[in-house]
Amino acid sequence: MVPGMTPRFRIARSVGISIGLTLVCLECVTLVSGIPVPLVYWCVATMCPLILSAAISGHLVRQSDRLHQLYTELQQTHAQLKIAAEHDPMTGVLNRGAFLGRIGELRAAGTAGWLVLIDVDHFKGINDRHGHETGDEALRQIARLLREAVRADDLLGRIGGEEFGLYLPRTSAADALALTERVRSHVARSTAYVVDGRAHGVTVSLGLAIERTPAENLKDILHRADMAMYRAKDEGRNRIAAAA
Repeated sequence: MVPGMTPRFRIARSVGISIGLTLVCLECVTLVSGIPVPLVYWCVATMCPLILSAAISGHLVRQSDRLHQLYTELQQTHAQLKIAAEHDPMTGVLNRGAFLGRIGELRAAGTAGWLVLIDVDHFKGINDRHGHETGDEALRQIARLLREAVRADDLLGRIGGEEFGLYLPRTSAADALALTERVRSHVARSTAYVVDGRAHGVTVSLGLAIERTPAENLKDILHRADMAMYRAKDEGRNRIAAAA
């Protein structure tokens, strides 16, 4: 289907082509045989394609438009399903599988980066004191705060529970530490949830690790970042620790 062509124009074009070809054939018969064709034949040769071609073309155009509409809807549905399959339904960030998969794709393409694990401090207390609905709202707000603090090219995902992951591609050690500190401080000074009209904040503990070699297993990098994060918690929480 040519963009910009209306259904009426496409039907008229098809009918015109059909009539034109019929008349050309009739003219060729006249020239070859040398016998003049009566006017009534010319009228019939015009009306038959006009009626038949208009009906058939109209049906085909409608079918074509319907197929195009279905194809567009299928593409939109596929895109929505892909987004749903890759994103955490509560927070809207990448889910664990998609997050780790994207990191794997970047590393396979030769793009190194820092892996950061982020855990919300004392999150269980929010659920215990205020209920899981408040805890869920806190997670949504924390995800929003993390998105605000990171760069457009950084990957952000929910690893599970109250733990998030961040991947900083093509980042120096100094920039990684500065960005991680920006994340920590932005969360610490912001409102994470509201109970009875009173705003509450949370803090996060972060652990950083960078691949030692391009061949290092992602699982090992994840483990080192996890150990660094727990060290940050052991040292008092609301802080950053880097893996050795």
